[in-house]
Amino acid sequence: MMKTFFSVLLLLAGLCGMSSCSKKDNANTPDGNSTAALGSGSIYYDWSELNSLAVTYQLDLAGSVRSKALQYDPDRHAWDISRDGSIMLQSVQDPNDYDGELYRIIDRNTGQTLSQFKKQGTTLSSFTEPLLSPGKDLIAVPPTFDRGLLILNRQGQLLHEVVTIGGQKIKGHICWMPDNSILCTVGNIIYRLNNTYTYGDVVRTLDFNDWNHVTASNDGTLIAFAGGKHIWLMQADGSNLKQVTTSTDVEGYPVFSPDGRYLLIGTDYVGEENAINRWKLAIIPADGQLYNVDDGADNHVIPIRLKNSESTQELCDYLMEWR
Repeated sequence: MMKTFFSVLLLLAGLCGMSSCSKKDNANTPDGNSTAALGSGSIYYDWSELNSLAVTYQLDLAGSVRSKALQYDPDRHAWDISRDGSIMLQSVQDPNDYDGELYRIIDRNTGQTLSQFKKQGTTLSSFTEPLLSPGKDLIAVPPTFDRGLLILNRQGQLLHEVVTIGGQKIKGHICWMPDNSILCTVGNIIYRLNNTYTYGDVVRTLDFNDWNHVTASNDGTLIAFAGGKHIWLMQADGSNLKQVTTSTDVEGYPVFSPDGRYLLIGTDYVGEENAINRWKLAIIPADGQLYNVDDGADNHVIPIRLKNSESTQELCDYLMEWR
């Protein structure tokens, strides 16, 4: 399959020297001359190709090029990539069952399907966003309307289901921790389920009317989430909560870099037709300082742009990862 490659460049407008930016003297900020400062790996994100939304792009930071990680597939619901980048998990429509969903695990080096099975344990919800565990041996399925949080093995066997914590139903986004425990949400509380999925400890109770997308650094020391239209960062035990983005619009979907030093975020939210979300992609240091992500407002914010484009940032629907 022929892939079309586009050169890309992460542009910094007038990055000031660290010595002249007293507000960010301790910021873990790139020098603006090399994407290598952001760490190795690639950013993956969903956006459109002409009228086809379900295209997944891969932006290689080391080589500063963009390619197509997944071709358009109207039957694909969601995807996840293992932390070492070796395998991809996809949830797709079951062609033989309108209410069914298939999980497909693919070797990213060869393109070979390693396993495929019909998702078990859910009868009413045919759209899920499964996540591979850090060790690639387990799959976590976020809670749906009719079922709780599911833990499957890579053959599709249902190992555990957690419906409630403290008598309340688990809802929303989930996140693996490095020891196979799981962050999940109940009401306005972030819990950490132990790695036998029998008990949950409170990480923090939040005071937001609108918050979502709890995520953790790969080493499990930091947690980020979107709350009150902006991004927040705290220690894994819930301490030292800090707002790390501000703007005149909305930020969401924080994703840590593999080394935990940066956050990929969606900015300047626009809700479009047919339930499509549009976010501009940007990167900030994950150092606990506050960054204004309005266009041009803070020269430590890195907008992701195509090469030779002074104004157009890369866009994302909502699925994005940094591997």
